[in-house]
Amino acid sequence: MAAVDRSIVNGLRRGEGQAYELAVNLLLTPLYRFLLRLCRDRSVAEDLTQETFIAVWRGIDSLRQEACFRSWVFGIAYRQYLSFRRRNARRPETERLEEDERARNGTDPHAMAEQAEEKQRLWRAVADLPNALREAVCLTQLGGFSYREAARVSGVPVGTIKSRMNAAYRMLRENLLAGEVNEDAVREPGCLR
Repeated sequence: MAAVDRSIVNGLRRGEGQAYELAVNLLLTPLYRFLLRLCRDRSVAEDLTQETFIAVWRGIDSLRQEACFRSWVFGIAYRQYLSFRRRNARRPETERLEEDERARNGTDPHAMAEQAEEKQRLWRAVADLPNALREAVCLTQLGGFSYREAARVSGVPVGTIKSRMNAAYRMLRENLLAGEVNEDAVREPGCLR
């Protein structure tokens, strides 16, 4: 992906429309899903996604050549979210997002329904986590970032991400045991995608 990153960055710096289109095609869906999980509001996630791409276009010259384009963009998105959260700190939280992801594997409708229901319970539990823990889970599970990359995106030390993930796993496990969610699924890589 590094070669693709360099070609996108170079094209964006030259103002090439094809580079903009490629960047949007590569990042729109994962970026939107990431922001949606953080803010739990579709229209806000759409606005933040758009604001992120605008900030990317305006700030492309500030990207260090050796940096990873994807993590740089997600870092901008995360900061857009934090700015939104600060602006709306006094407003009541938006209604929780209803899970709209459907089970992609398997053909048994009953199994697919159970899998979708379990994911929905997981996401409801994630949504109930304190902000810092929810953000760490979204960065690592939904964003697919390593702890080191998540730390870079959120501007905290790697140890902080690790401790937030441990606390999140502990809280999720405690909260989900009563709901009959498979405890092993909580630590499974990508379980929340």
